Amino acid sequence: MTVFLIIITVLCIILLLPIRVRGSFGDGKWAVSVHYTFFRVFHKESAPEPPPPETPHIPNPDADTPAQPDPTPEPAEKPKKKRKKKKKPAKPAESPKPETVSEPVSAETLAGTPESADLPASSDSSMIADIAESAPEAPEKPKKKRGIKAFIARIKPHSVSDVFGLIKDGGAALSPSLRFLTRHLHFRHVKLYLAVGSDDPANTAQLYGKICAAVYNLLGAMLCWVDLEADEFRILADFFNPAITFRISLELRCSPAALLLTVLMLGGRFLWRTWRRFRREDKEAARREKETAPLPAAEHA
Repeated sequence: MTVFLIIITVLCIILLLPIRVRGSFGDGKWAVSVHYTFFRVFHKESAPEPPPPETPHIPNPDADTPAQPDPTPEPAEKPKKKRKKKKKPAKPAESPKPETVSEPVSAETLAGTPESADLPASSDSSMIADIAESAPEAPEKPKKKRGIKAFIARIKPHSVSDVFGLIKDGGAALSPSLRFLTRHLHFRHVKLYLAVGSDDPANTAQLYGKICAAVYNLLGAMLCWVDLEADEFRILADFFNPAITFRISLELRCSPAALLLTVLMLGGRFLWRTWRRFRREDKEAARREKETAPLPAAEHA
C-alpha cells in the first residue's frame, strides 16, 4: 500500500509540474525552446547570417614577376567504340487454330427425341408449378453487427454526408475543450517593443494609431481568456527611422495534466456525439423502412 501511494504521489508531481515554452523574435532572428523542470527538451533557432565574402587578392601587374610556363595539355582519351548488338531473328508467328463451330440444334430434332415425345402436352402447367415451388427463397437480410469494432468501422467516412457529420461532431466537441484549456494557459515574462516609422511623418502617425488600436484590443481580448503578465509593453512612433523595429519574447506555461484532460475531454465528447448521431440515424432508417414496407396478403384481401 505504501509503494502504491508513493507511485501515485510521484505521478501527480510529474503531471502537475508545468512545461515551459520560451520564444523570442527580433531583428530577423527567432528562437524556440521547451523546458521541463530543470531540463531543456527542445531548442531551435534561426541560422546565423553568413560572413561577407572575402575579396580576392589581385596581384599588381607592374611588379616584376617571373612568367610561369603554360601547363601542357593532357592528351584527350579516345572515345570507346560502342559494340552493336546483333538482332535476334524474330520467331515465325504461329498460325491460328481453326475453331470448331457447333451446329445449332433445331427445334425439329428436339421434338423428335423420345423424351419429348413421351411427355404429354397437358404437363406444361404442372412442370411450371413444380419449378416455382422448387425455386430457392430470397436470402434474408444480414443483421447489423453491434460492438466496438462495428462502431469503429462505421466512423470511417464513406460519403460526403459522413464527412460533414464528423466535422460537425468535432466542432461541437472542440469548443468546451478549448475553453477548458485556455483557463490553464499562463503567459509570463511577455516583452514587446515596437517602433513604428516610415518615410513620411504623417503616414507614421496614422500607422502608429492603427497599430495601437489593433494591439491593445487584442491584448484586452487575451486578458479575458488567458492568464497573461507583461514585463514590458511599449509601442512608439519613431519619426527618425524609415522602417519598423519589432522585438517580442514570452514564456508559455501549461501542465501535462491539463493537456491530458483536454485530450480526454475532446475524445470523449466526440465519441458521445457521434454515437448519438448514429443511433438517431438508425431510428430514422428503421421508421422509414417500416413505412415503406409492403402490406401482408391478409390486409390486401
